[in-house]
Amino acid sequence: MIRSVLYLRPRDGDGRAIAELYRRRRVLEHALEQDGCLGAELQLPVSGRGDVLVTALWRDADAYRGWLDNPLRAESADELAELVEGFEDRVRGALYEVVLEVSRER
Repeated sequence: MIRSVLYLRPRDGDGRAIAELYRRRRVLEHALEQDGCLGAELQLPVSGRGDVLVTALWRDADAYRGWLDNPLRAESADELAELVEGFEDRVRGALYEVVLEVSRER
C-alpha cells in the first residue's frame, strides 16, 4: 500500500477555507471513487494555524497516478491555487510505502 501526503500552506494562515473547498467540491469523495483509493483525509492543525495536511491510502503507486490524471482532480485546481500559498511553484507532497499497520475499528 502507498500513502500520499500533501501539505497545503493557506494564503491567509487559516486552513478552513481549503477544507471548505474540499467539502464543497467533494474532492475526497472523488478520490475515493478512483480505483485503488482505500481512504482519504484532510486534517487541520489543532492550533488553528499552519499547513493543511491531506493524506490518502492507495492500493499501489499506479492507483495514485490514476488519481493524478483524473479530470475531477483538476476541476478544483484553479480555485485551490487561490487559497494555497506557493501553489504555482510546487505544492509539497510525498508518497510513502506502508510497511507496518495496526488499526482499531472506530
